[in-house]
Amino acid sequence: MVTPAGPAQGTLGPTRRRVLTQLSAALAVLGWGPAAARTGSGLLKAVSLQDVARIDAAGDGGWLARDRSGRLWQVSEDGITRPLGDGLAPQGSLAVGHGRIAGRALDGRLWVRAGGASPSAPQHSDAVLAPHGGLCGLPLAVIGLVEQEGRTRVARFEADARGRWQVAARSEEAVLPDAVPVIVDLDGRGDGGHVAVLAGPDRQRYPHAVLGDDVEATRLLWLERHGLQPLRTLDLPEPEVFEDRLLRPWKLPDGRLGLVTMRSGPRGAQLAVVAASTQAASALEIAAAGPFIGTRNRWLSAASVEAGDAALWAVHTPHIGGVLHRYVAQGATLMPERVATGLSNHRLGARDLDVTARLGRRLLLPSQNGQQVHIVDLDSKAMVSSFDVGAPVLQLVTAPGGRAVAVLTQAGLSIYAMRADTGPAVPSR
Repeated sequence: MVTPAGPAQGTLGPTRRRVLTQLSAALAVLGWGPAAARTGSGLLKAVSLQDVARIDAAGDGGWLARDRSGRLWQVSEDGITRPLGDGLAPQGSLAVGHGRIAGRALDGRLWVRAGGASPSAPQHSDAVLAPHGGLCGLPLAVIGLVEQEGRTRVARFEADARGRWQVAARSEEAVLPDAVPVIVDLDGRGDGGHVAVLAGPDRQRYPHAVLGDDVEATRLLWLERHGLQPLRTLDLPEPEVFEDRLLRPWKLPDGRLGLVTMRSGPRGAQLAVVAASTQAASALEIAAAGPFIGTRNRWLSAASVEAGDAALWAVHTPHIGGVLHRYVAQGATLMPERVATGLSNHRLGARDLDVTARLGRRLLLPSQNGQQVHIVDLDSKAMVSSFDVGAPVLQLVTAPGGRAVAVLTQAGLSIYAMRADTGPAVPSR
């Protein structure tokens, strides 16, 4: 077990962060220092980009990095960087796929850059996106969130004949202002899927406010992807909420595709899986759930959910002690097993809910103070290695090929790769 570490360190100032980043990169070039050191099970190598604000997985390998000025960079697994554009907001998720990169521009509008052999200049929308909402892509559209008459709604953006992105449809239902929509096929239709999103924003039911604001979801919607009309819905009874922003696809033992989320109430949070109802054609249901973890305002955060895995992983109370649990479905019950303590996959008040990464059957996650990254073997349920990163971890992002993880800290960006002789095993269910 990991011994719980001390309290989280304070935020680094911009000058100190810049100095640490430059020093780390210089040491890496020389082969010195922790940023270029062997960690026992792999190698951590610094990337020579300054003021990196966010990292996302790229669709064709490696990562996409944004700096605090809004510049976008491609980062390869060996640390080579290439500029791709500018004008992007430094925070918020990107939608990568279908031959394009979509994000939120510095002026708040949708920003879309087509890829391919001859990448085009970014195109924009007229409509402004909700400042903290997520994005997801479709072959002919981008799904995002917009604000209208004081409410946040799902919007479908399509490109017109001139390549400008226009709102083609809006949902009638209000959604969580910082929700991250996901395309998922909950009915097994085989039609490319539709839009699942957390909705029913509420400030009164559960004023915990640890995920960036005091608004929580009370509904889950599955919307038809063209007109954004509800296909299936789930409403939680008072005083329960979905204390979450994300919906994570996961296959239930009965073959249904579900969505992993966190439901909270008077007895704290529980891990829950929502799926298409077996009784009503227009309803969703809680198909499986774990026990509530204690008392009000005790939260848990799902960790690196893989759709085809037999087990789920979550960190209970990531702000106070951080206990990693493994969950296995037994009928409608998710049975938890305590694995390790002193871990955390969420910073208090942050909108990034899951700071973990997977390398095959290895799970990487920060210590309580964020200054180390620990590696858990998911088959043996044992801590197998750890390494120091020198500053609080902000993000851990696996490259699409599954061979390396980008480690973004308050001091800069590094890449962690497993040594060949200790590489992760082939995933199995």
